Amino acid sequence: MNRWLAILYIVICFEMGASLFLFPWVPLWTQNFFAGHYPWVHELARNYYVRGAISGLGLVDVFLAFHEVWRLRRSIGLVQ
Repeated sequence: MNRWLAILYIVICFEMGASLFLFPWVPLWTQNFFAGHYPWVHELARNYYVRGAISGLGLVDVFLAFHEVWRLRRSIGLVQ
């Protein structure tokens, strides 16, 4: 059962990381309820530094997923 939880964790980390990496650069990022009603949220969402920070967090999540894959392979015994 522990192996299945590790695989689920890997899938969730990878999907969340990929979406966090790509979503800030899609036009939908600035077209939401909060950006429409609060001007400071719209300006914050358009800031390239904020977009880069969120994309960086997504890359960290993807790296964490690959690290967990490597650790799972070592615990199973596929890699010496």
